[in-house]
Amino acid sequence: MADFPQAILASKAPKISLIAAPGCGKTTRVLIPKARQILEDRKTDPEEVLLLTFSRMSAIELKAKVATMDRKPKASTVHSFCLAFLLSENDHAIRKRIDCILLEFQKEVLLSDLKLTFPKINKNLLKKTLREFSAAWAIKPHDETFDEEGFRKAFKTAVINWLEEYQAVLMEEIVYSAVHLARQLDSTDFLNRPKYIFVDEYQDLNNLEQEFIDILAKKSERLLVVGDPDQSVYGFKHAHHTGIVEFSNRPDVEPYTNPITGRCPKEVVKRANELLSQADPTREELLECCEGAIDGEVRFIQQSTQEMEFGSVLQRIAYHLNKGCPPKDIIVLSPKQPLAFEFAKYAESRKGTHDISKDTVFVVTLRPQFNDLEQEKILRFALLVRPHSLAHIRSYAGIGDKTHFAKEVFQLKEKYGGIDEALQNANAEDWASGHTRVRSVCERLKDLREFLGEFQNLDSAESVLNALLPADPPLANVRRMFEDLLEPGDTPKELYDKFVEYIRTLSAKDTSVRILTLMASKGLEAEHVFIIGCNGGNIPGENRSTHMSELEFRNEQRRLLYVGFTRAKQTLTVSWSRNIPFQQAKRHHTGSVGTWRRPKQTPVSKLGICDFLGDLSEIKWEK
Repeated sequence: MADFPQAILASKAPKISLIAAPGCGKTTRVLIPKARQILEDRKTDPEEVLLLTFSRMSAIELKAKVATMDRKPKASTVHSFCLAFLLSENDHAIRKRIDCILLEFQKEVLLSDLKLTFPKINKNLLKKTLREFSAAWAIKPHDETFDEEGFRKAFKTAVINWLEEYQAVLMEEIVYSAVHLARQLDSTDFLNRPKYIFVDEYQDLNNLEQEFIDILAKKSERLLVVGDPDQSVYGFKHAHHTGIVEFSNRPDVEPYTNPITGRCPKEVVKRANELLSQADPTREELLECCEGAIDGEVRFIQQSTQEMEFGSVLQRIAYHLNKGCPPKDIIVLSPKQPLAFEFAKYAESRKGTHDISKDTVFVVTLRPQFNDLEQEKILRFALLVRPHSLAHIRSYAGIGDKTHFAKEVFQLKEKYGGIDEALQNANAEDWASGHTRVRSVCERLKDLREFLGEFQNLDSAESVLNALLPADPPLANVRRMFEDLLEPGDTPKELYDKFVEYIRTLSAKDTSVRILTLMASKGLEAEHVFIIGCNGGNIPGENRSTHMSELEFRNEQRRLLYVGFTRAKQTLTVSWSRNIPFQQAKRHHTGSVGTWRRPKQTPVSKLGICDFLGDLSEIKWEK
């Protein structure tokens, strides 16, 4: 449907759906123009126009695209909007906890404390159980989650007790709590305010998130939902990938489809369609090229060893760079995060041999990981903003220790009455000299107490930065993150809240060749795309989900590869190697078809080809 933007822009239907192909311009040709069209009516308050999306990256892109508009609509993730709703209401179950959302590194503190409760349970099992519990808590009524007698029920009780004690929430609680509250309230100004609602990436929302959209749109004048079930890859987060189709089939919805990609060249579209046909051989509607699309190029590389595979890929990257392609227009995708780091390490060490500029860096684009010193400064910032945040105090007390001083903090709470009281009163001299570890925690809390007393009256974000984060190493990187977010007039709270959102996103410099997981490539595009490690042990790999059937898992992994393919604007290169080091296969959980051990040689794991690639027609493997 070449004229689909015009048809949607002209529509006055209260509910509209668009199932859109990758690279069709749904954001720039539909969502933003529709919002701009509505805001041309000066009677419409910009606060009444809401753009929602699933991923943080997409929300950031939406905000950037509306930034130049004279009258700007609101743009947010569904998750962030749910959080704002919960903060707007005072009478609900998690109101006392909602001000403190645990950061990723703080979950390690929770796990250390859980280890005290379950001393015979391996910490890795506790971590796995916490992931499973969090995922279930995101979509089910809390009284139906982990309600089996025995360890699981005890685990749930222990997590809830910890969150209640430290007045904190898990990220996964927020959407369920928002839906639960919205069901109970007949009306609320916050939910009634948006009159024109636009939802992107609808296929990645789970059932509860899609229900929240329905509740939000009850009194709206326009609801436009956009998505593509072929790009749904968040099954591990319980995404309801057929929800966009079900929404489109509702009798009160005006449906549109656009199978035409304006991004991908003909050869990429051909291979992407083969993946779609594998999932459903009877399927008739496939991806289509736009008028004037270039032929493009798809290359398949098979090598004996991983080093040879990496070398072939790096050689092709060097070719594009030396032809004048900017590094930012090249992305390398990996089925697994550890493999991405393996390639980055290889490329950085060998780029000189391929005449790649030393200014070009190969960087794995992931959420930032913070060392102990950085965690300390971040938590100090958090406590300047919220001085009585019990979870932040607890996390601060545990920095730098493998067990996060779990036993010692427990002793401090027993003596002083709680973690907040320990912060106010802890004194190393209250403990005998033999209690070395408890005394050290007392000193940490004393330092924090003195810091908060000295700097608690700072009222500008810039003054807090100067007090906490000097511009020189080793804190320059964290300071730079804050400076990039700082806007004139920001309060410390406003800057910290932006930082919390920022560290859940991805970023890279223009001088970087970005290396990402396939999962993280959603929403991105590049002139030249490389997908490495496409062996059967990596993709589809092992189904480690607790709720997806083997068929569901394989179908989602195929869609994941489809997403990777359709990032490419000019060329796509897909590679794999038959042999990788045995220890690497073990660390990365890469399934193999056998292990080779020869005297005085490092054992290797022999791999098979990815089934999805094996079923493609007429592949010419470069070796």
